[in-house]
Amino acid sequence: MREVEKLFSSFQGLQELLTTYNELDSLITNFKAKTQLDCLKGCRKCCHTPAHNIEASVLEMLPLSIHIWQSGQEEYWLQKLSETRPEDPCVLYIPNPSIKSEGGCSKYTWRPLLCRLFGFSAVTDKQGKPVVALCKKVKQLNPDLEAKIQCLIDGGLKVPINSHFAERVSFLNPFFGQTLYPINEAFRLALEVVGYRLTLISRHTTLFR
Repeated sequence: MREVEKLFSSFQGLQELLTTYNELDSLITNFKAKTQLDCLKGCRKCCHTPAHNIEASVLEMLPLSIHIWQSGQEEYWLQKLSETRPEDPCVLYIPNPSIKSEGGCSKYTWRPLLCRLFGFSAVTDKQGKPVVALCKKVKQLNPDLEAKIQCLIDGGLKVPINSHFAERVSFLNPFFGQTLYPINEAFRLALEVVGYRLTLISRHTTLFR
């Protein structure tokens, strides 16, 4: 446990990232409750896309990578990542609903920022006004929903703004937080960084034992 604490504290902004995620999750929970908006049951459309369409920073993938190293699964995931092609989906994606019926992400708790925001957030127009950005499939099945939700936002309902959270997260760690990669690449880099950092911590602990 102490090694994990050292690992977390060794990365600038990592604890703040988790705090930001908690804040965002609470905001989205309230937004969903007030709008009755939710993902379609069993849908995994947003995951069913080439990984280069989903971008994340190394910082965003560090919590998952630490969890992976903690659970001794690093070799499995590094091998899986080495076998992926650019057009392949995210390695965390489970396409088979019989394996995971509620959704397609095998590591949902540790998902990066974009995956948290998608379908439950807003962009800003030229005047800086928040404009809700719904999932295309939800809009197709509920043609009137977008206008109803926008009316609530115009009336003061708080909604996560994509660009605000993206900027906030990027500045938590200027080195690992500001460059975005396809999610598989960001995951691979984060796993390698955590492995290297663990080696340094282990050597330092041995040296001063």
